[in-house]
This record gives sequence, C-alpha cells and structure tokens, in this order.
Amino acid sequence: MKTIMIFLAVLLFPVASLLGQSEIQKYAGTAMPYPSIKELPILNHEGMVPFYINHLGRHGARFPTSGKALEKVRNGLILAKQEKRLTAKGLELLATILQLSDNFKDQWGKLSPIGEQEQKGIAERMLTRYPELFVDSARIEAIATYVPRCINSMDVFLSSMKKCDSSLVIRQSAGEQYNTLLRFFDLNKPYIHYKKKGDWIPLYESFVRDKMTVTPVMKRIFLTLGQETELESREFVMALFSIAAILPDTGLPFDMKDLFRNKEWYNYWQTQNLRQYMTKSAAPVGGMLPVAIAWPLLSEFIQTTERVIHGQSDNRVNLRFAHAETVIPLVALMGIGKTDIQITTSDSVSIYWKDYEIAPMAANVQWVLYHDQNGQVWIKILLNEKEVAIPVATSRFPYYQWEEVRKYFEQRIMMSKKILSNSLNEID
Repeated sequence: MKTIMIFLAVLLFPVASLLGQSEIQKYAGTAMPYPSIKELPILNHEGMVPFYINHLGRHGARFPTSGKALEKVRNGLILAKQEKRLTAKGLELLATILQLSDNFKDQWGKLSPIGEQEQKGIAERMLTRYPELFVDSARIEAIATYVPRCINSMDVFLSSMKKCDSSLVIRQSAGEQYNTLLRFFDLNKPYIHYKKKGDWIPLYESFVRDKMTVTPVMKRIFLTLGQETELESREFVMALFSIAAILPDTGLPFDMKDLFRNKEWYNYWQTQNLRQYMTKSAAPVGGMLPVAIAWPLLSEFIQTTERVIHGQSDNRVNLRFAHAETVIPLVALMGIGKTDIQITTSDSVSIYWKDYEIAPMAANVQWVLYHDQNGQVWIKILLNEKEVAIPVATSRFPYYQWEEVRKYFEQRIMMSKKILSNSLNEID
C-alpha cells in the first residue's frame, strides 16, 4: 500500500473564500465572525461509518469584554470637542461612540445574537452531516467553562440539536471544575510569567511601533495634532481599531470601517496576529510553552475517545465550550496544518500563520471517529468544519488510522510535559 504524507501549507480558507465576510473583515483576527458556510459538503466517504465525535468549540460572537477601549476613545473625543478640534468625521465618530456606550451597557462579554446563530448553524450541520450518530436516543455530553458566553453557547448548541431531534439524551454542566481542561492558560505558573514578563514583549512593542502609523487616522478625526504624545496617539488609534473590529460581532447597526484604509487595517491586524502567535502558539521566543499547556485537554480527548472505542462509554458526542486561548494552543499541539510552524522573523508571521483562520468566533475542532468495512478505527480531524492534515502518514486522507494518531499525540504530550517541567525549574 502506497503511503503518502500530507501536510497543509495553508490553513483552511483562502482569503477569497471567506464567504459572507467583507474584504477587510478578516483583519479583525480572532474577533472575526465565524465564516459563513453556504454549501454543505458530504464529509463521509463510502465504506466509512462514523460512530463518535469529540469536539471543542469556542464561544460564539460576543460583545466587547470590557469598556476600556471605548472609554479611552470617548474621553479623548470629548476633550477634543471641548477644545473645538474635532473634524466633521471626528464629531460623527463621537456620536457613534456615545451611542455604543449606551448599547454596550450591561452587555460586556455576553454572547450576541450573531453568536447564537453561529452555534446554531454548527450544531445543525453536525446533525445533517452525521445522521448515523443521532439515532436510538443518542447520548451527548457537554461541558463549558464558568464564563456566561461559553455556557450560553453550549445552551444554544444543545437546544438546536434537541429541536432537530427530541429523542437525544443530553447531559451538560459548567463551572470552575473544568478549568484544568478548558482554562489551563489561567493556571500554569510558567505560562502566566511568560505572558506578563516574557521576552516576546519588547519584540511585539517594537513591531507595533514599526507597523502602526497613526498620524493619517488622527488627521481624519482631529483638526490639530500635537496635544497627544506619540504613545497616547498610538493607544487611541489601537483602541479605535479594536472597537471597529468587534462591531460586526454585536449585530448592532454601526460601521466604523470607513475610518481606516485597507493598508491601515492590515497593519493593525499584523500587530494583533503577532501577539496571538507569540502568546498562544509556537513562536520560537516562547519555546513552545504556550502550546505545551494544552496537554491536559489533548490527553482528555484521547481518553474520552478510547473509552468509546473500547465500549466503556456510550456517548455519541462529547462537546466542550471554551475560548480562543483554549483552541489556539490545542490546534498547535495537534500539529494541524502546520499551525505549530516556527517563524523567527516578525514580518513573516502574517504570511504563514493567520489567527482568523484558526480561531474566529465560534471556532471548533472536531475529531470524527469511523469504522471501515473491516472494523478498523479511523479518525478524521476538522478545524472550523474543514478537513485538515496532521503530520502522520496515511494512505486515505482525510482519514488516519486511530492507533497511529494516538501514538503521535501521546508523543506530543510527553514533549509538553518535558517543556513545562523545564520551564517550572527556570522560574523557581
């Protein structure tokens, strides 16, 4: 049997196939709404019968998690208005920001109507694509972090499934007891130290200074410049970008994209993309520490899968609802589509590693387990509902023999434990 090695040099979607997204929406990065899926491809091939799905999902589109950016922009604009130095565009922006302040009140971090629709769509497509799984009162188990938007995402997902098939037997729970699995980024001391004081910080700050030319944006808003320091101007524009980036997630009828040129949007995204890469993925400066912290979740994926294979669990689906900080490290630890690529030059990161392809709102990883005609167990891995490759030999892509995949993942877990042990010694 001829064995082939398949690697994906480019993740998931070419830019042009971000269906339903504006040309610049991708530059919202991890704030980008989930890409629209207008056609439903048949993902099962002849002779392969699915029997189990193991799933991790990010919460759906949300409102901003805090009012810090909005407050910074609002205060700057109000002061400039008092000094009579706002342009017509600046006055229009101030009116929009004041309206947003009212609309965002009591909504911070909550799942938006768009986020609900994202989860509903993913759930319904799962039932449509794998009807063999959802028969005979199929059992589904779901967990979520304690964060309300994750719990709400789980509730919407499960209620959509139940609406399609009322016979489903669903068990669900949420809370801090799942922090080890789903919020490992809050618990690992070496990683927390790295995120707060790591060598990535001066590299990132230097990149921001190089990429963010804020004067053109400031001139569109302010009649006179110079009252703000260079740092204040940069922070103002970065805050403004972050507000504009999250607006499409909220479902509110506001659009601030005309404040920026495409090149400015691109440069802003490059800075945020680099930050995501350095703090959550396989950037050389992090020594794989941000990736290694995901090993408990990968281990639990293996364990739950093994229990089903060996008849120790009758679950047809396991669902987990968490965060981008959960998804990005897990994807890199699994080696999906070279998401663990090592890129040494900051300027090159945006070419080979794109956060919006990995963790848009409602991002998800699915392991689909199959039996072939001979009873052998195979696995297909999906990232955001698209078939992806991992660095394991296979003769039947997108399917991989489960035993080979399990061995590869166990090696990655051993690697992670060694990295974390060494990192802990370094900060003690």
